[in-house]
Amino acid sequence: MQVAEIPDNEQERLEELLKYELLDTEDEQALDELTQLASDICGVPISLISLVDEKRQWFKSRVGLDAKETSRDVAFCSHAILEDHIFEVKNALEDSRFADNPLVTEGPNIRFYAGAPLVTREGLSLGTLCVIDREPKELDARQRKALETLSKQVVRQLELRLQYRRLKRMNEEREKFYAILAHDLRSPFTGILGFSRILKESAPSLGPDKIVELSDQILNSSLTLFQLLDEILQWSQNRLGVMDCEIETHNLSELLKSSMELLDEALNLKSIRLHDSLHPALDVKVDATLTKTVFRNVLANAIKYSPKGSEITIRSRQQYGAVIVRIEDSGPGISEDLRSSLFKSSVKSGVGSEGELGSGLGLSLCYDFMAMQNGKIRLDESYTKGTAVELVLPAC
Repeated sequence: MQVAEIPDNEQERLEELLKYELLDTEDEQALDELTQLASDICGVPISLISLVDEKRQWFKSRVGLDAKETSRDVAFCSHAILEDHIFEVKNALEDSRFADNPLVTEGPNIRFYAGAPLVTREGLSLGTLCVIDREPKELDARQRKALETLSKQVVRQLELRLQYRRLKRMNEEREKFYAILAHDLRSPFTGILGFSRILKESAPSLGPDKIVELSDQILNSSLTLFQLLDEILQWSQNRLGVMDCEIETHNLSELLKSSMELLDEALNLKSIRLHDSLHPALDVKVDATLTKTVFRNVLANAIKYSPKGSEITIRSRQQYGAVIVRIEDSGPGISEDLRSSLFKSSVKSGVGSEGELGSGLGLSLCYDFMAMQNGKIRLDESYTKGTAVELVLPAC
C-alpha cells in the first residue's frame, strides 16, 4: 500500500480547513443533497464529502457508508488532494498503490474511486467530493464534468456557510455591545450621579467617615466606568481592524510601569499590595500599546476579584526563547465551566469583590492582542489560591 505524500502547503491547508469550522459538525441538508446528486449522476452506491485532517479523513456528508472517518494513511482522498483535477482509480485491485489497502481488501471493498478536490479561493484543497463503487468502473466525460462542477458547488456552499456563521457571530457581538451600552454602563453612571447628589445635598451634615465612604464609592464607580469604556473602545477598534501592530524591542518593567498608571487608584481603593518581581533588565519584542493593554486588562481583573487588603504578585521567567509573565491574585478563581472559553470568546463577566462590573470583553481582547504579537495568554489551572494568568511574550 502506498501512503500519499504530504502536500508542500500542508500547514496552510490545515489552517484553512480549521478556518471553515467543519470538522465534527452535524449533517447539513444542502451538502447532503449535493452528495446524493453526485452518487446519482455517477451511478455509484457511495458518495462522500471527505475532509482531510492531519491524521484522518472525516466525512462531512456521506451516502451509502456508515463510517464517519478513516485513518488518513489509507485514504484515497489523501492522494486526490495532491491533484488539480479528478483523481480516478478504475480498479483498485489492479493498482499497486491500493491493491493491499484495507479499504480494498476489507469493507467497504473499494474497487472504483473518483475524487474531485475541494479547492478554496486561496488554492488550498480541504478534501474531496468523491464517488465510490464496489465494482470496477470508469467515469465518462459527462460524469467527470458533473463531478467537477458539483465539487465547486460544495466549496461555494462551504464559503456561504462560513460567511453565515461569521455574520451570526457579528450579530451576536453587536447585540452584546448594545447590551453593554444599555445596561453595564448605566449602573456605574447611576452610582456616580447618586453618590455625587448625596454629597452635594448633605455634605454639611455628614461626618468625615461618611464623606470618605461616599468618595470611595464615587471613585469605585468611576474606575469601573473607565474600565468598561476602555474595553468597549478596544473591542470596537479590534473588530474594525484599525489597530496596528508594530513589533519592537521594549523593556518589560517599563511596559508594566506604564500600564499601572491607570490602576494605582483601584489598588489604593481596595488596599491591595502589588508585589512586582520582574527582572529590571528583561527585554521583549512586542507592540507596546497592545502589551500595555493586555497588562492593564489582566491586572484590572485581578484587582476586581481580589479581596480588600490582599496581594497581587507579578513574576517573570525566561523559557525556550520566550519571557513568561505570571500574574497571581487571591480571588475566588475561575469556575471550571468558564475555563475552556475564557480567552477565546467574550464571557459573562462576574461581579467583583466590591461590586465592580465588567463587560466580559477584556480577556477575549487579550487573547487576540497576544496572538497579533506572536504571544500567548493562558490560565494555570493547577493554581488553587486564586487565579494565575501567564503571558508568553517573545524574548529578544
